[in-house]
Amino acid sequence: MRIPGWWLACVLWLQVPVALADAAHCRQDGLNISAVPVKNVDQLIEEYQPLVEWLSAGLDMPVQMLRASSYDSVIDAIVSGGADIAWLGPASYLTAYRQNEGIEAFASMAMEGGHFSPAGDHYQSILVVRADSRMHSLQDTRGQRLALSDPASTSGALIPNREFPDSAGRPLHQHFDGQIYAGSHDRALDALLEGRVGAAFVSSVRVDEYLRRGVINIDSLRVLWRSAPIHYDPFVFSSELCQQLKARVRELMLERSSEMETFLRSRRAARIIPVSHQAYQPLLQLMTPH
Repeated sequence: MRIPGWWLACVLWLQVPVALADAAHCRQDGLNISAVPVKNVDQLIEEYQPLVEWLSAGLDMPVQMLRASSYDSVIDAIVSGGADIAWLGPASYLTAYRQNEGIEAFASMAMEGGHFSPAGDHYQSILVVRADSRMHSLQDTRGQRLALSDPASTSGALIPNREFPDSAGRPLHQHFDGQIYAGSHDRALDALLEGRVGAAFVSSVRVDEYLRRGVINIDSLRVLWRSAPIHYDPFVFSSELCQQLKARVRELMLERSSEMETFLRSRRAARIIPVSHQAYQPLLQLMTPH
């Protein structure tokens, strides 16, 4: 059937405002990135600089790394649109997703692996004590002072509170005599190494980083408990970011370049991999109150 020219012209005319609106929505002066502070913020910003420069050149716009004081500050930024891209822990991503289902997990890192962590796209929450302590079993840790990282941390709070009681036979607060939130995995490890606490729940990846940097040696800590595998942390798009920019950022982050190689080396990662919401959905059950 032949479509009348006047009808086709009307359809195209009606689509023009939509196209113009979408194009206008993509006109932004720059891109903001935020990341949960798993370590010293200055060190984190330095490590992200190659990624910032790569995206800035590829997008032909200024890109900056925002300073984050806590997990909650990054959640607030990505939910509100204050950050265009955020690197979140699995639990903090799901917390943000519950507040704004328009945000989108789009990439993650596959790690090189180490003494405490397997290679690939999963890591674990581990309970560690100093190797020079007299603690050799979970029962030995009862009554100890405990360090956690941040209330919004997956391996440093959620998993210990929800999975560990099945192994210990009692809730976390009943097993340990006092808990502190150190603010990051590194600070929790520091509290343990300095003797301010007797045990700490931390990400296996962060312990490997301490080993790589020479802060500890292979015999400094004893692992007394490991969680089930956790899919590694996602990069997340704000719901405010337009589809054209999202597509270009995906392309750039999956491309191999000297900048991306430098960024990956600083993170002890092998490569960037695509990811979606489905990879983190199993954690929702753990986050649902009993």
